[in-house]
Amino acid sequence: MRAIVLTYHSHNIAGGEYHANDHVALASDLRTITGAGARIVSLEAIVDAMSGAPPGDDRTMVGLSFDDGPIFDYADFVHPRFGPQRGFLNILRDFSAGEGGRAQPDLHATSFVIASPEARAQMERAEDCGYTFLEDWLADSWWKAAAQSGLMDIGNHSWDHVHHAVGSTAITAPERDNFELVDNYVDADREIRRATALIESLTGRRCTLFAFPFGHSNRYLVDEYLPTRKFEHGMKGAFGVAPRAIAPGDSIWNIPRLVCGFHWKTPDELKRLLHAA
Repeated sequence: MRAIVLTYHSHNIAGGEYHANDHVALASDLRTITGAGARIVSLEAIVDAMSGAPPGDDRTMVGLSFDDGPIFDYADFVHPRFGPQRGFLNILRDFSAGEGGRAQPDLHATSFVIASPEARAQMERAEDCGYTFLEDWLADSWWKAAAQSGLMDIGNHSWDHVHHAVGSTAITAPERDNFELVDNYVDADREIRRATALIESLTGRRCTLFAFPFGHSNRYLVDEYLPTRKFEHGMKGAFGVAPRAIAPGDSIWNIPRLVCGFHWKTPDELKRLLHAA
């Protein structure tokens, strides 16, 4: 199989150009992916193919993922500096409603959200998170509708992201912004299983995919907790961050993802990544 997973952040808006705005980039990239002859599939389909399921055909599979769960993944909004922004889900709908719907019948994305309402509320108020002018921009009110759209799943991005803006995180270590610190059963259960339970209760659908905050993983999570505790946390696969496509032998518990604005910044750079895949 040939596959690559791309990651976008809908709160990454620093201008109106491709390299500075993930909304602009996503709309452009859907056309680039299609023009390259690749097919967009769900992340779950990629996990299934890595686990031995037939990939369907020999075209490169492309998975789309969105991180952190801002409401901008779902809804349009007006940025006070850079004007109207089309929500990620509406970008997918726009593409599907045109020729893209015929070219990409399996169009799909996963939005990885932070579960804890308290953590999200504190991140909303943090200056360095960038959106203190907007209320409820990390709300969960849109999760169920997005999960029912047919174009988006809601995935698990941990309980609290071990984020520095959160007053009290679920893990026992005092340090922040490092998910590698989740290296024991108690902390993993709090950060992953508990998040799954809340997400499922709010969406009414199963949550089966996890994305490591910051792309940080460790051997305990990848080799022990995630594969041996599936009956508890319910995950089928987990995604990290790495500047490459999926390679033979990659673990379904640390699938590489490339990040828009970091691993590629132009349509031509994305074309080269797709070709390399």
